Amino acid sequence: MSRCLIFDADDTLWENNIFFERAIKEFLELMQPVAADAGLIRGTLRRVEQELIPVGGYGTRNFICALKETCCRVYRGSHGAMYLEGIEQIGERLVNHPLDLRPGVTTILPLLIRENRLMLFSKGDLNEQSGKLQRSGLQRYFDRVIIVPEKDTSAYHVLLRDHELAPQNTFMIGNSPRSDVVPALAAGLWAVYMPHPNTWDHEDHPIEPHPRLLHAASFEALPGLLTRQHQAASPAD
Repeated sequence: MSRCLIFDADDTLWENNIFFERAIKEFLELMQPVAADAGLIRGTLRRVEQELIPVGGYGTRNFICALKETCCRVYRGSHGAMYLEGIEQIGERLVNHPLDLRPGVTTILPLLIRENRLMLFSKGDLNEQSGKLQRSGLQRYFDRVIIVPEKDTSAYHVLLRDHELAPQNTFMIGNSPRSDVVPALAAGLWAVYMPHPNTWDHEDHPIEPHPRLLHAASFEALPGLLTRQHQAASPAD
C-alpha cells in the first residue's frame, strides 16, 4: 500500500460553497432597501473578506464578521442594529446547514481504501472542519486528518516531511486550483483536479499543464483514473 491519496474536504467530499452563496443572496436581499446596487455590495464583501482572511482565517465565523463589516461600510443609518441582527440570523442558518456529501463519495472511498492509504488535508477553522468530518461519517476512511490555516507549498512540504510521504506516490485530490493543485504540484506531489461548479472564486488560479496533473470529472472517475496512471507508470518502475 505505497500510494497515498490525500483528499480535500469542502466541495470535494461534501458541499460547502453553495451554502455561502445562499447566505450572500440572503444578505443582498437584507441590504436591498438601503443599498440596491447588488454588484457594489458584492464587491465590498469580496474586499472585506480578503482583508479579514489574514486576521481571522477561513471559516463561517470570519465570513459572518465580513458580512457585518460590509453592512457597516455600505449603511450609515440609524437602524444598523436591525441589520446586524438580520446578519446574525443568516449566520445561524449557515452554521447549521445540512452536510451533503458529494455524489459518489460513499461508494468510492470504500473501494479506494482497499489498496491505498487515505488522508484528509483541509484548511480552515479546526473545530469547524473537525465537526464537519464527524457529521459526515467519513472519518473511518482516513488514517490521518490534518487541518491547517493555509494550504500553500510550504504546508505541503511539512505534510510530506511529518508523515514520511514519498511525493512520487502521493496524490492530492481536490476542487481548488489555488489550494489543492498548484501548491501540491510545486511541492512535488501528484494533483488530481476535480472541478466543482460552485468553487469559491477566491480559490481560482491558472493551472498550467504538468506531467503530474490529472483531471477527474467526478468522484466515480477516480478508480479508473488512478488505475490508468499506475499502469502507465509501471514500465518505468
